[in-house]
Amino acid sequence: MSPPLWFANFLSYCLQVILLVLVGTGLPALFRLRAPRVLLAYWQGLLVICLVLPLLQPWKSPAVASSITDGTVSISFQGVPAGAAESHFPLYSLIAGVMLAGMLVRLAWLALGLGSLRAIRRAAVAFDPLPGAVRELESRLGVSPGWYLSPEVESPATFGIRPPSILLPERFNTMGEASQRAIAGHELLHVQRRDWILNLVEELILTVLWFHPAVVWVVHRIRLSREQTVDAEVVRLVSARKPYMSALLEIAAGGMGPALGTAPTFLKERQLAQRIELLLKEVTMSKPRLFLSVTVIAGLLILAVGVGIWVFPLRASAETDYTPLVTSGPAQRWAVPPVYPPALKAAGIEGNVTLRVTIEKDGSVSDVENWAGNPQLAQAAIEAVRRWRYLPREKAVTRNVSLAFTTVKEPNWDYFDKDYVGPVLIYKPEAGYLEKAKAATLDGSVMLLAMIGTDGRVTDVKAAPGIDQGLTEGAVNMVKTWRYRPAMKAGKPVPAFAPVWFTTTSSSVKVPIP
Repeated sequence: MSPPLWFANFLSYCLQVILLVLVGTGLPALFRLRAPRVLLAYWQGLLVICLVLPLLQPWKSPAVASSITDGTVSISFQGVPAGAAESHFPLYSLIAGVMLAGMLVRLAWLALGLGSLRAIRRAAVAFDPLPGAVRELESRLGVSPGWYLSPEVESPATFGIRPPSILLPERFNTMGEASQRAIAGHELLHVQRRDWILNLVEELILTVLWFHPAVVWVVHRIRLSREQTVDAEVVRLVSARKPYMSALLEIAAGGMGPALGTAPTFLKERQLAQRIELLLKEVTMSKPRLFLSVTVIAGLLILAVGVGIWVFPLRASAETDYTPLVTSGPAQRWAVPPVYPPALKAAGIEGNVTLRVTIEKDGSVSDVENWAGNPQLAQAAIEAVRRWRYLPREKAVTRNVSLAFTTVKEPNWDYFDKDYVGPVLIYKPEAGYLEKAKAATLDGSVMLLAMIGTDGRVTDVKAAPGIDQGLTEGAVNMVKTWRYRPAMKAGKPVPAFAPVWFTTTSSSVKVPIP
């Protein structure tokens, strides 16, 4: 069973992102990019590319061949038990349900985190007066957040916009001046850079794409690079590398405290070793080398995007290409007319193709199987039916769709224009032969093309080949007794054609496929 279109595109998108992130993760190491500011911009750019990937590519649509000129392809429907469709449909519903449940859980966790931060700030004590070194840093950076001491936090955290707030552990007041200056400088830089807003946006991205490990990895790299960038700026701000590293270790010795995922914190345990390692090294790269490295990396990323789009393309729903179809079968919305393969038509190869079609709740066709009929004609039928759309329904169903390929030439519909009024069936004797067909255990559909004269009488009836003779013979004889109100062109009766369908259970008159 082929998956529904939304799931196939979702899977393709996930694979595109995985490929891009795998390539993107290896490139900084390959070109030895270690400058935290450059890496921060790099990882943020990579995340943006991952999010806009669906907009950067053409959505492929199955090609539609040219329309039929000679010969016709006609369609009928038969219901079959819906169990076949139900067997695979719950799998995709379950996947969608798990994804949505994960988003709701993450959203609830985010809301609880914001509520927890607010509660901690309300219970905290305002830190006043501030040490002179902290006041001096506020003046230099041009920011003035609210400072709070709280017994509930072990690591400083910054959050909020108007006004921004900085939560400090109670032991901050007992630290040495150098450590206080280093920690305060770190938090004030977060305020100046408005990192809390970026952190909140990243949490929302993780809420939506919580299931995608590549996206989670990129967000973690962004946060590490952000902290390393702030570390480097703090060292330049206070001109004291060793006191700053001592402050990192001093905070780490006090434990991590509660998780404050929505607030940039001074210390994250998993990042400590990498931050200390970078602080111990002098990271330098000449501007020409940096420019060359970034240029080559950008080119390789573009190549990776192109490969991902080529290998895992997104498929478009070609609904705008569909031709409206009036049908007495299921509630069909749009249909692509099957194309009679020219070589087979020229060779006079005719026959029926019966397809088993799975119709999803949203009306899309998720699976098409060649159930019976001429295998030479089956592919043309399958390619068209895959693009059909039906009206939404309560549950997935499976239908048998029969397509009759016949070399009987269709009427020249260009002959008719807005002044044309088609024939109307006004007299139809009882279809007794259908009951006889049932009694003879004959089952199937019959496609006929009735030629109607200017007096409304049926002058001739042609039947599509490949159908049981027991069904067609009686149907042809019966249709010859029908009477129509003649077709009118500019107020005058004209000859016309009328496609007619019969089954062993019902009959219907259908508008031909344009």
